[in-house]
Amino acid sequence: GAAVPWLRSSAGRLGMTLVDSKDGGFVACAPLWSQECGTSAFSSGRCVQLDQELQPVGTMAPTAQRCPTYMDIVLVLDGSNSIYPWEEVQAFLGNILARFFIGPGQTQVGVLQYGEHLVQEWALGQHPTAQSLLEAARNLTRQEGRETRTAMAIREACTESFSPARGGRPGA
Repeated sequence: GAAVPWLRSSAGRLGMTLVDSKDGGFVACAPLWSQECGTSAFSSGRCVQLDQELQPVGTMAPTAQRCPTYMDIVLVLDGSNSIYPWEEVQAFLGNILARFFIGPGQTQVGVLQYGEHLVQEWALGQHPTAQSLLEAARNLTRQEGRETRTAMAIREACTESFSPARGGRPGA
């Protein structure tokens, strides 16, 4: 028979198992549905509950797990005049960011830059893809300033940068 469009996913097709539901609908399961975590894929299975008109009303992934790369990272970056040349800082930042598995349910990165003033360059989750994050790092400009307020920046990162208002996630 023809496949129903919403039964297809990037990881395969649902419908490997089809069971009547008590409410008159069905439950379609794909035991080989995969969950990506960085460079690993966990084949944990997924089911979709369908109503009588075969419209999805909910999903279940009984063995889905949180990726081991589920982290919130805030980089505290010295942008004062004591740091030179800035291009090397941008290259270093890009090199570090390229090593993280960036994405929803995985790693998200924020940057707090300081000199005389503190500036939250971007909050956690503001750049949800590696490409977006690397582009932001390439375009990051230096704050400058004659003072280097390192302790103030670290305190701000610890007290504010991981807050839910700035994109921090419980359990990360």
